[in-house]
Amino acid sequence: MDKELFDILSLVSSFLVIVPLLLFVIYYKRMCKVQIKLGYLLVAVFIVEVISNIFWYKKINNLPVYHFYAIIEFLLILNIYRSVLSTIFPKRFFIVLGIVFTSFAIVNTLFFQNVFTFNSNVTTLLGGIVIFLSLSYFYALLKEVTYSALETNPMFWINSGFLIYFSSNLILFFINNSLFQGINEASHSLWGLHAIINIVLMLFYIIALWVSPKKP
Repeated sequence: MDKELFDILSLVSSFLVIVPLLLFVIYYKRMCKVQIKLGYLLVAVFIVEVISNIFWYKKINNLPVYHFYAIIEFLLILNIYRSVLSTIFPKRFFIVLGIVFTSFAIVNTLFFQNVFTFNSNVTTLLGGIVIFLSLSYFYALLKEVTYSALETNPMFWINSGFLIYFSSNLILFFINNSLFQGINEASHSLWGLHAIINIVLMLFYIIALWVSPKKP
């Protein structure tokens, strides 16, 4: 992938979050709890993208931002799943999961992958857990006695976006840091692919915030 295409994809991927964020602001009053929780995640994504892009263009290492963001992202995603998976997992399951992940992220940063390197260990674990939660949600849907229209269910679109995004990026997150040393064609191709997948995720977010869930 050439640098020009990579730069375009990266720019679109970074700031496409503005579209679902605007939907969140405009339609906030009529949104359900899951949509509002997604909105909080979008606010965090937007802040991180702005800061990381400023660092990038000033040629400052922006990886420390993602070390902190990984914890925030996980806790916000966990908060989304906490209510929709209450029939499968007890409340303490999510509390323990949050504590364990946060502890692992801190230990990984302090002793294994410092803030100036890509935290592949943490992002790999994050991806694996979210995939597990995503599959658990689909299992919960299959157990429902009453039929519900999935096309108007925000959580269905959020969950599908998570599953596609984290499944596609799991191998990328696991790749050794040596691949990302320096700017080369291989890193452009891999992160260009990541940008495309992120754009797809944002499209799922847009649908999730656009639909109006039917009242029970």
